[in-house]
Amino acid sequence: MKNKTYWLLLLSLGSIIRLHAQDITPRISLSLLLDSAVQHNYLLRSNEKNKAIKQAEIEILANNYLPKISTSASISYWNWIMPNKQKMLGNSKSDVYTDITISQTIYDWGENKIKKLIVGDEILLNDEIRRQIRNTIIWGVTDAYFEILTAESEVSVHKNSIDQLKSHLQYAENLYQIGRVSGVDLLKINLQISVEEKALQKAQNSVLGEYINIKRLCNLSENKKFEIENFSNILYKEFQNRYFSSDSLYDEILKKHPILHSSDIKVNIESKQKEIYRLQNNPELFSYGIASWEHGYIPFGANFNNNIGAGIRYTIPLLGCKGYKTKMLQSDLRIEQMGDEKNQTFLDIRKEIDMVVNEINEKRSEITNNEKIIQITQETLNNTLVKYQSGQGPIIDVLDAQSILTETTIAHRKSTYAYLQSLGKLNFLTGNDKYPF
Repeated sequence: MKNKTYWLLLLSLGSIIRLHAQDITPRISLSLLLDSAVQHNYLLRSNEKNKAIKQAEIEILANNYLPKISTSASISYWNWIMPNKQKMLGNSKSDVYTDITISQTIYDWGENKIKKLIVGDEILLNDEIRRQIRNTIIWGVTDAYFEILTAESEVSVHKNSIDQLKSHLQYAENLYQIGRVSGVDLLKINLQISVEEKALQKAQNSVLGEYINIKRLCNLSENKKFEIENFSNILYKEFQNRYFSSDSLYDEILKKHPILHSSDIKVNIESKQKEIYRLQNNPELFSYGIASWEHGYIPFGANFNNNIGAGIRYTIPLLGCKGYKTKMLQSDLRIEQMGDEKNQTFLDIRKEIDMVVNEINEKRSEITNNEKIIQITQETLNNTLVKYQSGQGPIIDVLDAQSILTETTIAHRKSTYAYLQSLGKLNFLTGNDKYPF
């Protein structure tokens, strides 16, 4: 009987543990969100397939120097044939002709080699595009992550403010019952509670919207429930004293930014394409072999002929065949155009970096100022609350101090998250495709 009771208790305890585990909402860190976004992004998958396609082009170009074999067969009927043809066909007026031709390029002045180099550059360009996509994904998720923390912090501050106001209301009701304060104080406190509850509802709606956004960015199911793990305090302590040199950031852009690298690769591709246009004016050397059979009937075994040799093919650059010169001129213009675009892109990125660096410095000062205001406001609230409870101060002073404390606390947390967001944006602007934190 004791053993039976023991096992029943174990089964009940196991069921309780399982039910409790089902109710636990998982907490997800920024790195896990970034992993999900990168691993499940369809543009990155498409980029991998495009790389495989480009690699297959190299294999195709490798076959250009292999012999090409072609065959043909024809059957015709002659109404009248010449004597020399009659000797070949006999008394038949039908003509059966078959041949096999083999041709092979001997020398193309390096055109095929240049085409392989172009494909290699296209693969490098594809890698830079991949880095650019990954960089953009990381920035989008990082930005959304801190937007959630900002919205959730507002919810937390408003809830705390409501709890404090309710505590003030409870104390004011006690004072009202003994005639120390009027009913107007109760109305003022209730009004402030209503204002905070409205702000709380707005902040909660904002949190829901931000979670919808980050689920879309990370390709997570809309029905998946999770909470964001908040490491902002640790991150801020680690990065709060980090200062940036604009010149070193500019150098970093030139070294690693995928857009600028892509521009350089495109110039290399266009330069090689220009060389291919130039080579089109060179002759092509090739070898060939032909074997043929001709007779008046099928099957046949006579009249076999073969021919082997080498040849040269040259397109005279006159009239419509001199368009390669125009194509070469177009290549020169495209290279200049890409150079101008790269310079403008670099200037635009530099401008954005200057703005973000300035924003980082502003947020650092703003955080420090908000911390001072919070400390002063907390002391003011404590003093006004003591005066009010002793009947020496009005409730409006308490409510004003409470309101300022709420607003400043929200502003402090917003500036902290904005500071970390700016670091994430700086990581994006410098073209870094690694996680920012």
